[in-house]
Amino acid sequence: MTSLFRAIDAELLKSKRTLMVALVFLAPLALAFLELSIGFQYGKKMYQVGGDSWLTLIDHTAMMWVLLLLPLFVTLQMGLMGALEHNNKTWKQLYARPLPRWSIYFAKQIIGTGLIGLSTLILGLMTVGVGLTGRYLLPELGFDAPIPWKTLFQFMFYPYLASWLIISIHLFVSLYLSSFVAAMGVGIVATVFGVVIYGSDFEQFDPWTIPGVIEGNLRNGDPFLQPLLIGILGGLIVAAVGCYLTTRRDVLQ
Repeated sequence: MTSLFRAIDAELLKSKRTLMVALVFLAPLALAFLELSIGFQYGKKMYQVGGDSWLTLIDHTAMMWVLLLLPLFVTLQMGLMGALEHNNKTWKQLYARPLPRWSIYFAKQIIGTGLIGLSTLILGLMTVGVGLTGRYLLPELGFDAPIPWKTLFQFMFYPYLASWLIISIHLFVSLYLSSFVAAMGVGIVATVFGVVIYGSDFEQFDPWTIPGVIEGNLRNGDPFLQPLLIGILGGLIVAAVGCYLTTRRDVLQ
């Protein structure tokens, strides 16, 4: 475990002042501004005028996040993490360190998962900020009710856990393939395919739609344990397989 902690410290140092850290804040900020713009322009049509609009805001924000922004955001973040090593040709230097190769891979896995989790937390707080802004600037839209923290937690946290499978897949792709463009292509195609099959009988088996399935089930009050377990356990399995395949290949750079 000491070697893993040392590898995590090294990854944290490398991640400082990089685009990855900036995107942790910029991605949820962009969605928050979008929701705020929608509120000012279409608020009376979208929200419960004179009622409680918090659930509508949380549901719409979570849906936009898990179906579109989150898969593309994971693709970009994991791609940047892989490019950090591929572009600087540091794999031989990494593997020459007195650390087992698996610790280097899992350090990246933990940091990548943590970055996505931090973005989700920031998005949740910004969603509250959007609602409070509506409470004071657009009081007729129905944000006077207490903030439903439990609902907000569920809509943000459970889809995040289910996104572990997406994170593991894209981290493996970005570390195994040296081409940043190829890694981005995989994510874009998979995201578009996920949007196409969302709502079909196969949606809960597609890694890129599983967070959206959970969000929809939460909205409708349906069970979501099966897709949640697929996301969590699938993420752990892919992380282990990805670590094995990546650390056993010959280093060419």
